[in-house]
Amino acid sequence: MSASPHPAFNRLQQLMSSSPVPSISTELLVTADGELNRELNSFLFDPPSNPTLLKGKRIAICCTNGVEEVEIIGAQRWLTEHGATVHVVSPRIGDFHPTLGLRFPPICATHVLAIRLMENAGWLKIDRYTDEAKAADYDAVLLPGGCWNPDALRADEHARAFVRAMYEAGKPTTAICHGQWVMVSAKILKGKRATAVWNIQIDLENAGATVLDEPCVIDGNLITARFPYDLPRLIKAMAQQLVGAKN
Repeated sequence: MSASPHPAFNRLQQLMSSSPVPSISTELLVTADGELNRELNSFLFDPPSNPTLLKGKRIAICCTNGVEEVEIIGAQRWLTEHGATVHVVSPRIGDFHPTLGLRFPPICATHVLAIRLMENAGWLKIDRYTDEAKAADYDAVLLPGGCWNPDALRADEHARAFVRAMYEAGKPTTAICHGQWVMVSAKILKGKRATAVWNIQIDLENAGATVLDEPCVIDGNLITARFPYDLPRLIKAMAQQLVGAKN
């Protein structure tokens, strides 16, 4: 007589069948039995411990279409609930030569499309464009993942310049998952310790970084993390540097 399937397996099957494409389930991330999963659950759903912790601080979340939902929404919520002003900073879509066959809906002029791995998750309003953003206007920058987002963002000269300026100004310059691709193209990883989602760690190594397979790696004001469940450690490391800068 065969054993009954584990309840968690049954739930996984139900959640997977609810989407027509591969996706990341926030519900699965925050209910799985793992230390980092429990940290993410607390990060997303516990009330703020100190609503004025980051009062007066301005954070740029630099991204474009294809940004991973849990990484941007989770960061926005925690930082805002702890007193920070958070801006979504994105490139202008601009025009493409017709030979490329690219087509963008009008909403792309003012919003970015969030995703859950490969599943569309809705639109987020752009607060400022990368050609307007200045390092002097922000105290920290976050580069969230989602594979499509940073691969497009790294092609934007203004995004690269903004990230490089934030890093050179000594301000917390942070990335998670695939977001480190922008750091690679901004050429700020050589000689630094860093991490990223496992399949692009080789890209960091090729850019001259020493790669560590750890949830969050801090090297001066460069802060990197690997996967959505590492988000709490990344954001709290950013906050710690911001609070230290304030004191």
